[in-house]
Amino acid sequence: MSKHYQGRLLTRCPYTFKQMPPEATSSPYVDDKECPLPEGWQGSGVITFAMAGARASGKSLYIAVVVKLLEQLAVANGAIFRPADEYTRRTYREKYETPLFKQMGLLPSTPSSASADAYQRKPLIFDLGMFDRKDEQGNRSPQKIFVVFRDVAGEDLKEENFEARKDDLTFFRYADRIIFLFDPMRVSQIRELLQGAVPRHEVGDEDPAVVLQNVLRVLGAEARPYMALTLSKFDTMQYLANVNQIDQYYDGNTHVNWQRVMSNCGAGFRRESSDLDAPFKIADQELLHWEVQSLLQCLGATMMLSQLAQPMLGEHPYPYQCFAVSALGAPPEGDRVARSGIAPFRCLDPLRAMFASVGIFTSEDA
Repeated sequence: MSKHYQGRLLTRCPYTFKQMPPEATSSPYVDDKECPLPEGWQGSGVITFAMAGARASGKSLYIAVVVKLLEQLAVANGAIFRPADEYTRRTYREKYETPLFKQMGLLPSTPSSASADAYQRKPLIFDLGMFDRKDEQGNRSPQKIFVVFRDVAGEDLKEENFEARKDDLTFFRYADRIIFLFDPMRVSQIRELLQGAVPRHEVGDEDPAVVLQNVLRVLGAEARPYMALTLSKFDTMQYLANVNQIDQYYDGNTHVNWQRVMSNCGAGFRRESSDLDAPFKIADQELLHWEVQSLLQCLGATMMLSQLAQPMLGEHPYPYQCFAVSALGAPPEGDRVARSGIAPFRCLDPLRAMFASVGIFTSEDA
């Protein structure tokens, strides 16, 4: 029997992520004409994800790929999957699907929210159909489930003039999961080791620890949404298994034999996650959490981990879990996807961990 929550999920505003009256036909937090609710919103359960990370950490690429994978997950488990409104249908097709999957090119940087063409000011909303949920009396009845994504430009999370933008990011406080991406190629030692082995790609100049700090400033003293601290572009890390460091041994954070670390065939980060039609293995994910946390420490990301353990505001630490993902599966070649194509690695893990916690799809308890 599952240990996870099986009750009815909260109805939330898809624009602000705030809880709203389940019977309401419009959100009390936004203009109904500008921001209407999708059909079937009344009484629905809403699962919300907010993207965060420095510029060029791969947020938009991740969304482009994970939406495709979420569709496959839903179909494999007998659910439905469809855009919940025309804005989602058009925006995903034009800004994510066509440039990546049809043109096989990389996505341009997400524009700042102050730009006229800032499409991410509105969320992407997807309908998963009906799931049996328990009411307060323990009786089961169907509830429609929506999944909502909010993309954020790395430009909007940088330190410069952040106070002026902070109020536009308050949806972070109410997200079910904040997926924070960390690009390992931002670490100079990794870039040097892989020089010539993988094509060079753009690396953001903003310190990820500063970006994370700004996200935590938005959360304030009370809000504690779950943080998915995610090592992105993990395919670049996998190339380290082929880098000759035979004379190097682990010596704290400064000397790491990355070849030996990444060649460990027993490590969870060497394996794919559960099959789409199989239960999500929570014990496997917990193992991966500790492995990725160790990798982040070796990559010099200790400050980020310390920020989550020692709150900037309030008394309680921030709950988090570590993940490793690769949206493309191989480094891009210039501004194009690698000729080998797109082969995502563990991209669904942050979503499936959230789904498992509320009994959506199936999981194996640890």
